[in-house]
Amino acid sequence: MQSWIGTLVAILCCACAPHPVYLNGEKAPSRSAAAPVNSSPQRPPTPVAPPAQTAHPVDAERIDTSSAYQIGVASYYGKKFHGRKTANGETFNMYKLTAAHRVLPLGTRIRVTHLGNGRWVEVKVNDRGPFIEGRVLDLSFAAALELEMVNAGTAKVMIEIIDSIE
Repeated sequence: MQSWIGTLVAILCCACAPHPVYLNGEKAPSRSAAAPVNSSPQRPPTPVAPPAQTAHPVDAERIDTSSAYQIGVASYYGKKFHGRKTANGETFNMYKLTAAHRVLPLGTRIRVTHLGNGRWVEVKVNDRGPFIEGRVLDLSFAAALELEMVNAGTAKVMIEIIDSIE
């Protein structure tokens, strides 16, 4: 009976062993003393760049609105539309940096600046909307998160065109 329990404990301990780590597509060297020695020179791992920052705070008191295409209230949409088709045929992904605008050409890249806190993010217009009077833009959940407007639900924003399709 005791050997059966010992076997079970050994199996469970092996099952808890961590998975191998891969760096740049190569398996990391083993930490055991019995690992074979590789005589070829090891190249150092390629440094991984930090993720690009998408929202950039600026001084909200000194925002220059002279280059604004439009200023108004933005809202955001997420779970209810996640996975549905957008106006340009893409599948809406609430975790991508996209937006819906009534008239801007689909595919236009815009910079959206939250006028209350100075944070801005660049998004691609891939849908039509918003369909609520008084709003000028519907942002994806990810874009709203970057602008720190999720809790409020809406924010006064400035829209600047970065790259127009037409």
